[in-house]
Amino acid sequence: MSSINMWKEKAIRKRTSLLGLIPNEWRLSESILKSLPKDCTRVPSQCGILSKLDLEITEIDDIDELASHIANGRYTAVQVTEAYCKRAAIAHQLTNCLAEIFFEQAFNRARSLDDYFISTGGKTMGPLHGIPISFKDQFNIKGVETAMGYVGYLGDIMEYNSILVDCILSLGAVVYVKTAAPQTIMLPETRSNLLGVTINPRNRELSCGGSSGGEGSLVALKGSICGFGTDIGGSVRIPAAVNGIYGLRPSDGRIPYGLAKNSLEGQESVPSVVGPITRSLANIRTILKLITEVKPWLVDPKVHNIPWRENMYKEGQSSKLCFGIIRFDGLAHLSPPVQRAIDIAVAAVRKVGHEVIEWDTSDHLQAMIMLSQMSTADGGKDVQVALDLSGEPKQPGVFVGSKNTELSVYEYWQVNAARTKYATEYLTKWNKTSEITSTGRPVDGIISPVIPLPAYPTGFKLDLGYSGIANILQLSSVVLPVTRVDLKLDQITDEYRNIDLASEYDRATKDAYKGPEVFENIIVGLQVICRRLEEEKAISMAMVLEQALQFSWSKL
Repeated sequence: MSSINMWKEKAIRKRTSLLGLIPNEWRLSESILKSLPKDCTRVPSQCGILSKLDLEITEIDDIDELASHIANGRYTAVQVTEAYCKRAAIAHQLTNCLAEIFFEQAFNRARSLDDYFISTGGKTMGPLHGIPISFKDQFNIKGVETAMGYVGYLGDIMEYNSILVDCILSLGAVVYVKTAAPQTIMLPETRSNLLGVTINPRNRELSCGGSSGGEGSLVALKGSICGFGTDIGGSVRIPAAVNGIYGLRPSDGRIPYGLAKNSLEGQESVPSVVGPITRSLANIRTILKLITEVKPWLVDPKVHNIPWRENMYKEGQSSKLCFGIIRFDGLAHLSPPVQRAIDIAVAAVRKVGHEVIEWDTSDHLQAMIMLSQMSTADGGKDVQVALDLSGEPKQPGVFVGSKNTELSVYEYWQVNAARTKYATEYLTKWNKTSEITSTGRPVDGIISPVIPLPAYPTGFKLDLGYSGIANILQLSSVVLPVTRVDLKLDQITDEYRNIDLASEYDRATKDAYKGPEVFENIIVGLQVICRRLEEEKAISMAMVLEQALQFSWSKL
């Protein structure tokens, strides 16, 4: 058999075996699958597979609320686990979002939690007792395969857990699925030779984003209350934004990455970071607080000894904040729905008494050049080693190096030095904003688009300028949904039609935005960016923005 047929056969067997792990009684009927609506987010609640109790459990968006119901005996861990296993199975059939299914392992864990609860007279194993948590297929779970989107990694059954998995289990959680990631991880969508394409549940004609797109689709369909992805250029924030949910991109060293798989292993100039994708800002706060309480810096040498800082959280709740606002990254103009989302956010925070000033992005193109140089400095060797294991071809559009991008060690040092100089100048720029704010303080945080479009089709050439600045500078960023694409309000204006194109990304963005109908049902997400290691403040400022939005809506 040729190497082409071999890797294709292996991929087919993997997809078939994955579907085979879904019990027949949890399978969607052929009639449902043949007549799916463009927005399939209501299918789980209408397909008849989920019981009333399953729906009651999985419709709870707040982790603390669900945990309290388990702790007071309203739900058992087995009941919660079954509800989420069912809903995850449905989500996979709708969007192709799962990479690994291990329901039996999850049930064994849930039964042991219930036994403990009964034997101790109602004590829980921790604050996440019985809460199912999903993980992107980079995280190792004992007894489960980690293929990370590569055919060549099939059969790599792990004998240990990633450090974060152990942290989450120590808090009482249940692990039950791992979610799809693209080949190489270096792709802002979720597509591989191994698993195929994962789609957006709000609009099945569009991508779910990437590289943590499997998590995005699963959480949007409420097949998970919280999952973990990774972000090196926007890979947590983009799936959160295009799927209409929430996500945190922390600075490096807040959440443990140890003993997880990765592409570009050893490239630490722009480190990939771990962040939650979930269904509320409160969940982000809860998860980060709980992880820091486990003290992961005692077992992961790259995690900073920084406990949860309530004082920093309260800084972001100040009665008078100053937000910077980004409207153009220098590479791609905002499409009408994203521009409207920015306008809505600005009006909302101003209405409740906060200040907004325009943020200077004239230096952002320089940052994107360095981000590209750092990510491609190996000349593509790391990815090629993984591809050669099976003979599979590289997926179109993956962001990896070539012989033309390869740098010597000395050349790489110069890029690192340039980035440090750039970061210092950026801090100076940020600090100098104290001269123009009414608070007398520098800008507290920045409201920014995540991408210039509400979402995008598979194979789209995406501008990462809005997301990548946080990666090159290791800034803290939180994504939240702001508004839904509107078929009347988001028509192409003369102003947008006649913009002077700034780059090939601008051309691609403008060509893709043929009108709001293409992006029907999509919710536009924005991000709140704070300085490096200011996760608590970014979370609280995102809450301020969300409360301001809710106040504005209540007055309409």
